[in-house]
Amino acid sequence: MKFHNFLFAPLLSFVLTFSTSSFAATISDLLITEVMANPGAVSDSAGEWFELFNPTSSAIDLNGLVLSDADSNRLTLSSATNLIINSGDYFVFARSANTSINGGFTADYSYGSNFSLANSSDEIIFSDNSGELLRLDYGAGFVVNGASMELTSNNMLLSNYSASTQAYGDGDLGTPGAAGSYAFSTAPSPVPLPGSAWLLLSGLAGLVGFRRKNT
Repeated sequence: MKFHNFLFAPLLSFVLTFSTSSFAATISDLLITEVMANPGAVSDSAGEWFELFNPTSSAIDLNGLVLSDADSNRLTLSSATNLIINSGDYFVFARSANTSINGGFTADYSYGSNFSLANSSDEIIFSDNSGELLRLDYGAGFVVNGASMELTSNNMLLSNYSASTQAYGDGDLGTPGAAGSYAFSTAPSPVPLPGSAWLLLSGLAGLVGFRRKNT
């Protein structure tokens, strides 16, 4: 009994194509790439901000998520339009979106007085009903006066953050909404085959083996 390649090849191609698709991207895939907790050109209550980067190949919606720290700061992100971070884009959260008082940068979302970044130690936490999705904890020595802390790797270890050296707006150092000293890039994530696809592939492999035995 023989099975011809015209039958096997398209099915194998379908399975391999399916296996290289991407997971549905979530906020857990994002990076907290920059933190300005202690601006020098303006007050903390006006000039604090932090930045996210989307390294996935898909847009991610933040609407409805909760931004908090480990204490009392907490707010639900809400906007009349979706809070979308497109693939390869940066997104800036800030105390104030008013460029005349915040140090001269453009914010994508203002959390106002509902959230703040302490100069000693603090947390940036995103969560939903299922629990924490993205979190950065920093301690004493992390914050630099007048300069943001930039992520210089795709791993959010505190040792991978360094003080920015690029000036913006009124003279503080940072790159809100733009690439800093490290060029992040987007890349799709491979996913494992679901059970049905594995069964199909296993069956096809069995047919090939059966054919070889009978040729």
